[in-house]
Amino acid sequence: MPVITTLRDWDFLLLKRYSPHYYKNEDECSLCTYGPCKIDEKRKGVCGIGLNAHLSRMSLFTAVTGAAGHASLAETITSELIERFGKDYPLELNGEPVQTPLIRLICGIKPKVLSDMKKVTSYINREITLLLSVLNMGQEGDWMDFESKTLHAGMLDNLSLEVIDMAQIATFKFPSNSPDTPIFNFQSSIFNFQKPAILCIGHNSITGIEIMQYLDENNLSEKIDLYGLCCMATDMSRLPSPQPSPTRGEGVQIAGNQRDQLKFIKSGIANVIVLDSQCVRTDILHHASKMGIPVIATNPESCLGLPDRTGDETEKIVDDLLSQREAGVLIFDKKKIAEVSAEASLNISQKSEVRGTHPVDGSQKSEVNKNYKIRIGRGAISDIEIKNVAPPIVMGEIPGIIGFLGCPNYSPHPDPLPQGERGDGLLEMARALINRDYIVTSGGCTAIDLAEVDTDGKSLYEETTGRFDAGGFANLGSCVSASHLLGAAIKIASVMLHRPIDGNYKEIADYILNRVGVVIVIWGPMSQKAYATATGANRLGIPVIFGNKGEKYGRMLEGNNSCGWEVTDMRNKREVFAGPTPQHLMTT
Repeated sequence: MPVITTLRDWDFLLLKRYSPHYYKNEDECSLCTYGPCKIDEKRKGVCGIGLNAHLSRMSLFTAVTGAAGHASLAETITSELIERFGKDYPLELNGEPVQTPLIRLICGIKPKVLSDMKKVTSYINREITLLLSVLNMGQEGDWMDFESKTLHAGMLDNLSLEVIDMAQIATFKFPSNSPDTPIFNFQSSIFNFQKPAILCIGHNSITGIEIMQYLDENNLSEKIDLYGLCCMATDMSRLPSPQPSPTRGEGVQIAGNQRDQLKFIKSGIANVIVLDSQCVRTDILHHASKMGIPVIATNPESCLGLPDRTGDETEKIVDDLLSQREAGVLIFDKKKIAEVSAEASLNISQKSEVRGTHPVDGSQKSEVNKNYKIRIGRGAISDIEIKNVAPPIVMGEIPGIIGFLGCPNYSPHPDPLPQGERGDGLLEMARALINRDYIVTSGGCTAIDLAEVDTDGKSLYEETTGRFDAGGFANLGSCVSASHLLGAAIKIASVMLHRPIDGNYKEIADYILNRVGVVIVIWGPMSQKAYATATGANRLGIPVIFGNKGEKYGRMLEGNNSCGWEVTDMRNKREVFAGPTPQHLMTT
């Protein structure tokens, strides 16, 4: 398994072609007590660090923070799934082993059971600790080595994504290799504001799935509405249900994405809010308390100052929430979370006909006027699909693969727009590329935004197929499903290069960079996790385009037209000029 210097020569080749462009000419560093130091092109910090080295260190800081978020989720989910299903649970779907191209490429192993995933998470955690050590004062001092380590952090992030989703797919039997997942309609107009409702926000699907199963087992599914925001909602909708409903999304209604949190809290849709971790507003408890909505925090990384009630009886916890002696509670036991959220929701609804301490007026309800028709996340791309598209992609018959992934932090349109138009250009871009026979994929909060219906009541998912083929539009799933797009690029390279995947990172990445036309678009970048995922894709040779707000990350990787574009023709061993293409590796 590669350590932080194993792929250093490959990183330096990339950085020679794509020199970092930093958006600051000066900065202030306060990372140690020598500071604060004003650093610019002429002045160094007291520790001796120059401007480019300082800015590249901040790039590493952003990437390793994002990678740690996904690594922590991978560690948590694999631990909880092992506790629930056992360490020897097979990583299979429909009797076939799940495909793990990133794990094979980076770690050189083929995981067969859940406990094998622990070998991968242990490796990730060890490398992240080393990268955090690099951020110490008096460690690394060269900008290229900082950037190499930033790329390493991104690779670890990508690895975590695959661990998370493949573990979920194998245990909960989420769809995978399946282009024909159903389309579900989520309409705010059918929301019943007088019915008990639970709102789940976060990223750990196990918490939401436990609530879904508790409602089913206790015949409460028709009595309590279950809503989800962000990636938890997307993954909960992938859980197979014996009695799916086209209006309920397999038991959960996708209420919106990350940026909709305050709108839905203030609307009064839910009378209990269950929080996990990541992309959760830090002031949710404040706003929920104003509405009289109890909050249940469930993750040690986001405790919000709430008392730990894990060891208390369900009845006592519910009573304290109903009486508002507690604005919220912290519970780590998944079954108790489900019990408390369901019982509290039922009792609060019976106690009051309106949500919270104030009636919900029409303006608050209209703010959540949403209508989605979304294809449920299909998971990985099948080997048959890869073999069908690999030659036409490399030979240019299919113009390329585009992935619309990530956060919903779009730049507003500069001009006034007609009522009902969003103006971020997302749908227009996706539709134009599909019409030009690109293979288009989606994932994360962006996938939800691409599901909004037009004036004719149709969404882009309805107008297209879910196949991974020319003109297809495949929703891969939540944020962690970005790993499937990277995995598809790896498998295309393996098919066309006739080289093994296992432990063969540099050769596969080199082929992807030069021959496989795949680009990721993160149009609404927001979190450190998005930056880490994008940076990992860059190391694999995949360009990333951010929306305008990507400039706030402070660093892009833009092509240097003058040098670094010589490649070796394997047929005659001669050097040939191959650039400048792709023109940039990370840009806005």
